[in-house]
Amino acid sequence: MADVAIGWIYGIAGLGLIIGASRSFKLAWIPGVVLIYHGLSYWFWTANQKRAGHRVAPYRIAWSLVNVIAGGLAVLIAWNAS
Repeated sequence: MADVAIGWIYGIAGLGLIIGASRSFKLAWIPGVVLIYHGLSYWFWTANQKRAGHRVAPYRIAWSLVNVIAGGLAVLIAWNAS
């Protein structure tokens, strides 16, 4: 539900980046933080599932890492852009 509530920010930030609006870099940190959250929460959720004896997807490490790296890159770019 939280993703739906903030999903419109992705479009606004993307449009702002396309047209060169300076504030859109600061707005783009929100999708970056959401990606970091998704990567970490997936990692811990699947760890709990494994501990409970359920089978988890074999791409667990890759999916979590890609989300955390992409989110970190988005946050880094957003905060270091002028």
